[in-house]
Amino acid sequence: MSEVSFDRNSRGEWRPSKPITLAPINNWPMKFPTMTKWLFGFPGFLWPYNAFWMGITLLTWCYLTPDLSTMATFELWWVGLIFARNLLLITLLFGGLHLYLYVFQKQGNDHRFTTRPFAKGSKKFLFKNQVRDNMIRTLGSAVPIITGYEVFTYWAFANGYLGLFDLGSSQVVFWSWFVLLTLLAPAIHAVHFYLGHRLLHVKFLYNRFHALHHRNVEVGPWSGLAMHPVEHLIYLSTLMVQWLIAAHPVNALFQLQLAAFYPALSHSGFDKLMIGKKLGIDGGNHFHYLHHKYFECNYGGSLAPLDKWFGTFHDGSDKADIAMRERIKARRNIVK
Repeated sequence: MSEVSFDRNSRGEWRPSKPITLAPINNWPMKFPTMTKWLFGFPGFLWPYNAFWMGITLLTWCYLTPDLSTMATFELWWVGLIFARNLLLITLLFGGLHLYLYVFQKQGNDHRFTTRPFAKGSKKFLFKNQVRDNMIRTLGSAVPIITGYEVFTYWAFANGYLGLFDLGSSQVVFWSWFVLLTLLAPAIHAVHFYLGHRLLHVKFLYNRFHALHHRNVEVGPWSGLAMHPVEHLIYLSTLMVQWLIAAHPVNALFQLQLAAFYPALSHSGFDKLMIGKKLGIDGGNHFHYLHHKYFECNYGGSLAPLDKWFGTFHDGSDKADIAMRERIKARRNIVK
């Protein structure tokens, strides 16, 4: 694949020519034509990215999850089945993206933020190898904690402890609420991610837990869930929102799988995953890449305006670089 149109600086860095813009849902007053195009256009909010993940959730629930009635008591067979399924899905997604982008290099360096390699020989990483470190932390910590959250959720639904939100007996109301929660799940994730992420950047928590994730300056798919177990617990707790409002366990599963699967693409190290020559899938890649590059910006996602509200939004431009440096300098002067 040609890289003729991708200009890099002397350090091998590249960035998109256009600055990052927040999703139209954040623009007020809301413009109906723009919102409609964003919601239903291709590519847009629904198609193909989030619709794909909803499809994965439905397949997971229908074919790879035991019947809810069998999960009223904890038994090794169904807990083990869910763990094995999650291990397989995470390995296929994160490992598949790594193989496609970095081993087989099917996209070359097109849309790649930096050509610097992953760390080897560094004591910051297990076995002094960034990719192996990231794989171990993802499969050895993230997958068990994802499974733990999921297992508890099904057990609680099966025993009537969850799903208590009273929707009455109307099927129309039930399915309307189900669809609404499905549409809101990415926004719930974005808001929760911002709040949890800002919490993890508090010095006490950052030094003990979140700094481990930020060892990954050059990011790849396996970096997405390479976290301390405590951070996994905080990050994946977005599922708890659905404990309060879910109409059906599928709502909870979708929320959990978004948190589990989103990081693979947002940490891919590429601005877009190209499907053919024309379709580029953007999973918030540049937005979050800038956070790993600069640390003190873009804590959430483009679906929620919280970074803009609190002055931590970076759109990737030179102007944003200057504004960020001034903000950091002013804060340090106040501390002094």
